Amino acid sequence: MRRTLSPYPVLETQYFERVLRHDPNSLTQLIAATSASLPSARNLGSKGLGLYTPGALLDAAWVSLARGRDGRPAATDRDLQQILDLYLALDDPVTQAPEGMKRWEGYLQRTIHQQGPWQEDEYSQLSRSIAMLEQTPYPDDADNPLEVILPGWDRDVLGCSLADYLGIAHLVWACATAHPNPRRRGRFALDWYPAEDYDQFDGLRSPAQIKAVLNRHFVTTKTKLRAAFPADSDPLLRRYTHNPLRSHPLVGGVPGGYLIPVPAAVLGKATPLGLYYTGGDNNSAWGKAFTNDLGNLFEHYVGRHLDLLPDAEVHPEIQVKISKKVSKKTIDFFVVFPDLVLLVEVKSFRPSEQLRLGGPDFTTLLAKQFTKPFEQINRSVRLLRSGEHQELAGIPTDRRMLGMVVTMEQFHQINTPAHRVALPDTDIPVMVTSIADLEDAVTITGTSLADLLCAAYDADAVYLRQLFPQYEFLEYNAVLEQGWSAIPFARPRQPRAQEARAAESGSTG
Repeated sequence: MRRTLSPYPVLETQYFERVLRHDPNSLTQLIAATSASLPSARNLGSKGLGLYTPGALLDAAWVSLARGRDGRPAATDRDLQQILDLYLALDDPVTQAPEGMKRWEGYLQRTIHQQGPWQEDEYSQLSRSIAMLEQTPYPDDADNPLEVILPGWDRDVLGCSLADYLGIAHLVWACATAHPNPRRRGRFALDWYPAEDYDQFDGLRSPAQIKAVLNRHFVTTKTKLRAAFPADSDPLLRRYTHNPLRSHPLVGGVPGGYLIPVPAAVLGKATPLGLYYTGGDNNSAWGKAFTNDLGNLFEHYVGRHLDLLPDAEVHPEIQVKISKKVSKKTIDFFVVFPDLVLLVEVKSFRPSEQLRLGGPDFTTLLAKQFTKPFEQINRSVRLLRSGEHQELAGIPTDRRMLGMVVTMEQFHQINTPAHRVALPDTDIPVMVTSIADLEDAVTITGTSLADLLCAAYDADAVYLRQLFPQYEFLEYNAVLEQGWSAIPFARPRQPRAQEARAAESGSTG
């Protein structure tokens, strides 16, 4: 392990002192320029840049902007390296937990959930947003009709069309990371963008319109960051909690245009998770309806991907009559292969902050979220195997059965024995899989997805992606490609080589 400049563990007060030694304008401009020049988070380790993670850079920027004082000495590259080194060595609850497996499980929960979101593929996430929310058909006669994600919802919530919103995020990110003038990287100004190119957008036609969307959803200020900085946070956990520069990644009121400490955070605003937090609000009826609609659309979005499989029949949820007065619904999809039946249950929930912090009760939190989908799979297996229900006659029982719970976000390590002990026993093997893994898995070629699934279950794989390097895949996912083509400024992409895909998969699994 690389030796840090200060022995582990470093107190948060020591880290603060090192950050606040410098003028915040100088330090955050250095952070922005540095971050804009880095490769994707997936490739930092292989480039010897593991110290410069987006989370570390964003935290240093937040501390500096919220608590720093103008007029202090300017920061150098060496200063930033020392700050990030201290961040890496910050104390953690793991040092106070009793010895044993639980101690390290909590630590892994914190670190993986902190780093994992930064390593997601940008193309897939942006494509998924529009493919799910705008391009996924939703039946008019659905049992759960959409309440608020209806035509025009995006203009009400975002101030522009969803496509334009994604286009703004893509434009700002591209300017911040690839501006031909290196001095402008890590920044964005509206006058850098020629007005004659506004026809790329669906409806935005002026800098004032773009500025209104940016100020509404993307921009914060030093004053707001100072007010949001927690006065009584746990010094061992603060860095793992929400950083307001994730939800508002542009800093206004500074010279030279908007400052963007970590450009990757701009793309995060346009992902399904970013849109979930923008539109969803469990404290209001509208916000709850938005969250519910998002979950319903997600189920149909998963169905679109299952329909891409060339060697499987996909049967949606079936209503089974249990008695004269009682009916039960099965899992969301039966995917019938020649030698396998896959039972798929779809859940749009995501890890809670308590789970991401890896507290002593995180296995209990997992059980609360996953008990229902696991029990639903068990119930469907028993209904199917009983042979008593004519509604299920089209689903064969003469072949292997496997189960899958598809989630919108990654639940890291959930398929490991240490996590599964808290979940109900199942009648068939069940794997929890994120939509990101499924989007790639359905493009398998040269063999059947059934073979990949059986291999994954037999090998006790934590993720499907672990086995991807053993197989060949289509270059593009048709559903994602349709989404990408609808985003302003999106251009046809060059096909990715299989070696590149394998390398990316290995770094994120």
